[in-house]
Amino acid sequence: MKIRSILACSALAYGAVVTVMVTPQIVGAAVPMPSSTVLAQQADLNLVGEGEGTLSIGSRPSQTVTFVTVTSRPNQQVEISLRLADGNLQRWEGQLVSRTATEAQIQLTSAGAADATGTLTVRYQDNSLISLSGSGTLDGQPLSILFTIGDDSVGRPPVPSVVTLTQAGQGVFGLQGRSNQNISFASVTVQPDNSAELSIRLADGNNIAFAGQQTRKTAEDIVLNLTSSGNADAQGPANIRYGPNNSIITISSNGTLDGQPFFIQFSGQQATAQPPVVPPAAGAVICTGQMQNGWQYRAEVANQRFTEIRWERSGAEPTVSTLRFYRNNAQGQPVYRGSFRAATELALVDLSGGNPRPGSQVSIGVEEWGWSRGNCR
Repeated sequence: MKIRSILACSALAYGAVVTVMVTPQIVGAAVPMPSSTVLAQQADLNLVGEGEGTLSIGSRPSQTVTFVTVTSRPNQQVEISLRLADGNLQRWEGQLVSRTATEAQIQLTSAGAADATGTLTVRYQDNSLISLSGSGTLDGQPLSILFTIGDDSVGRPPVPSVVTLTQAGQGVFGLQGRSNQNISFASVTVQPDNSAELSIRLADGNNIAFAGQQTRKTAEDIVLNLTSSGNADAQGPANIRYGPNNSIITISSNGTLDGQPFFIQFSGQQATAQPPVVPPAAGAVICTGQMQNGWQYRAEVANQRFTEIRWERSGAEPTVSTLRFYRNNAQGQPVYRGSFRAATELALVDLSGGNPRPGSQVSIGVEEWGWSRGNCR
């Protein structure tokens, strides 16, 4: 089923959106416009989004949110409706306190007959709802909500997929009371819910698998909190550095296994170096920019389609992301998908509408990095 998101703006009853106000001219004096007046002049909010999110209230089990509406009323009052996966509907009331072209801040005041406090942030882009997030209290209990629309081609990177890293190499596994054993192969699997498995193959052919939870992920490393190994208890962190083509560069871990100290030190075989960056052919189009974390990108076009993104950052190994066409978004702009080092999902939106050329732009989003606007030449 294709998931859609809608943002509808209707004019106020007394007129359309007002962008310029005529005020009596007072020589030598400026007349500021109160913020409440500015809010009143904007179109009403009437947002609808279908997707998936999590609602947490106190010690109750977290609930899944599948549908959200945000509607403004006179005097900057706002009603938020949350449809839960079990079919129940929650209605919250709030006050619109600030608003820009892409974001609105709402102060919670009540939830049905219950008192509520806190701040909600509603994000929208290009006439499409993106997310609803915030925290506060409900009848004195901690409250948090994080909801994102199901259409991931606009305004946010794709939903994380399973991450699988594998690598042959050399290493050592040590367990107190036993002789150290050599490691010849290692793998790491992380599920979308951050549950993870670390597996090592010993030189004698036996495998040792650890289960745990991913606690941190960047474009270069993953940190796991190990919790078990088969039927045995395990405790300790595991730091995994990874590179291109799902390769593992190093694994470093130490902790306890059924109460006995253990350690893992592993180095993967040297990955093949990336091919050098070549200048584009005459007349070719490239789009360049930089993410907030310092990674510079260069998106390349062939036959009016984006084919790859080349990444560079000082002190880091260059890498290449291959792109595949996904679909056109609601604005008719082609959306491409790919991954950074086969572990971090990314998306490229061709803002030219399918005709990339010098002077047009792209929007590139990487999971956990955010979005960047690139210029084509």
